[in-house]
Amino acid sequence: MDSKYWDLAAKQLQGKASPVEQEALRQWLAQDPTHAEQFQAQQRLWDLTPPVALIEVDTAFAWQKVKGRLQTAPEKPEPKVIPMYRTLLRVAASVVLLIGLTWMIKLYFFPYYGMQVVRSGNGTLAAMLPDSSQVWLNRNSLLAYDPDFDGDERVVDLEGEAFFEVQRNPLRPFLVQAEAADARVLGTSFNFRAYPAEETVILTVATGKVAFRATEANAEAILTPGFAAALNRQSNEITQYAITNQNAWAWQSGRLRFEGQPLAEVVQELERYYGVGLQLQSEALANCRFTGSFAGAALEEVLQVLQVTLQLEYRKQNNNTYTLSGEGCQ
Repeated sequence: MDSKYWDLAAKQLQGKASPVEQEALRQWLAQDPTHAEQFQAQQRLWDLTPPVALIEVDTAFAWQKVKGRLQTAPEKPEPKVIPMYRTLLRVAASVVLLIGLTWMIKLYFFPYYGMQVVRSGNGTLAAMLPDSSQVWLNRNSLLAYDPDFDGDERVVDLEGEAFFEVQRNPLRPFLVQAEAADARVLGTSFNFRAYPAEETVILTVATGKVAFRATEANAEAILTPGFAAALNRQSNEITQYAITNQNAWAWQSGRLRFEGQPLAEVVQELERYYGVGLQLQSEALANCRFTGSFAGAALEEVLQVLQVTLQLEYRKQNNNTYTLSGEGCQ
C-alpha cells in the first residue's frame, strides 16, 4: 500500500481522519479491488494486534550462560563457536526486531491504549474528570487520562485546545501534557491551546497560578491571571505577554469582546472563534478600530455589525472564507 494511503487508513482506523482525508481514502479504495483488500488486511492487523509490554532481557547474564556452555563443550577439530554465536545473534536480533515492531505498532495505532479518551469532534464538549475538575474541549480536540486517576499527580494528555477548571489539591498537582509543552497547577483555571499542526503552544491564565514548561528545553514561565505565554515549537522559546480581554477562551464562554482593537486583530480572533478565513482586501482596513461585544452571535451577525460600524463590505467566497473590503478609516 502506498505510504500516503497507509497514513490515511491509519487515521481512519483511529477516528482522526478529516472529511477531506476520508473522501481521498474512499476514492482510492474505489479505484482498484486490490486497494480494498489491502485496507481490509490493515484493518485485520488493527483488530488483532494487542499492545505488547516491553520485555527486559538481561543480555549479560544470558551471554555468560552461553559462554560457559561453549567453554565446557568438548573440543573438536573444527569448533562451531563462531557459527553458533552468529546464529544466536540472528535469533536475538529477530526477537528484538519483532518486539520493536510490535511496540511501534502499539504506539502508532494505540497511543492511548488503556486510557480514558474524550474527543470533541467538530464541536465543543464539556467533561468532568474523576477529581471533579471540569474541562471544556474546543473542536477537533482530544483529552486522555488514566481511568483510575489515583497517582501522585493528576495527569492528562491534550491534543488541541481546552479550558480547565481544576479542583485544588496541594497534595496532588494537576499536570497537562501536550506534544511540546506541559502545564502544572494545584488548582486554577486556564486555557491551553496545543494543536499539533500549529507552530505555537499558547497558555492563558484566568485564575490562580500556572507553571508552563517546554518539554524539549529548559524554557519555563510562571503565569498569573491576565497573562499568557506562547511556546515556539521550532526555537523552544517561551514569550510572555499581558492579555487585555478574555477572547482567548471565548470559544468556551460564548462571549466575544473588543475594546478599540484594530480590525486586523479582530479578524484574527473571529477566525479562531468561528473556524473560518477572513481576508482583508485593503491594508487601509487593518488599522480601523472596533469596539463591541457579542454573546452567542452567529458569524453573519458579527459581520453585519462590522459592515455598519466601519462602513465596509463583506462577501462570502465559500463555506469557510469571507473577504472584507472598503476604503478604510481616516
